[in-house]
Amino acid sequence: MPNNIPLDEHAVDRREETVVTQQPGFAATEQVTRDVAAERRQSMALITQIIWGLFGLLEIMLALRFLLKLIGANPDSGFAAFMYGITGPFTAPFDLLIGTPTSGAMSLEITTLIAMGIYALVFWGISYIVRIFANRPSARTSTRSTREQTGTDTELTTYTSLID
Repeated sequence: MPNNIPLDEHAVDRREETVVTQQPGFAATEQVTRDVAAERRQSMALITQIIWGLFGLLEIMLALRFLLKLIGANPDSGFAAFMYGITGPFTAPFDLLIGTPTSGAMSLEITTLIAMGIYALVFWGISYIVRIFANRPSARTSTRSTREQTGTDTELTTYTSLID
């Protein structure tokens, strides 16, 4: 086995290795290309999907709160109390921003709509920052070649291309 020097994967975008092993009656060539940047982009894409999933869930809950307030749902019912309890902390910073027009039990909670817009901007900003970190451009390319001969019949060659 070769004693390859571990690569700093934070500085490497693409890693290619070709390993040739020859023994009496046996010869093997293995070529491995690992795109570290693509792996990083995939993990960042997963993080972005999680962020947008949480945003979608929050928006749905805030929209339900808005509709329940608009139709004058009984706040003592289980579902309405649950929705108001969960969404209350998200609408609390906006509660005193403007007045809430009411008619009987119905109320037009404009502050919930404002909260939905503000949270959309916040989640978009977080997603944008994640995208910036995921798309780091390459600047330099270097190649390393290692050739190892063990005994008389075994030869191991490793080529590594680094794009940094």
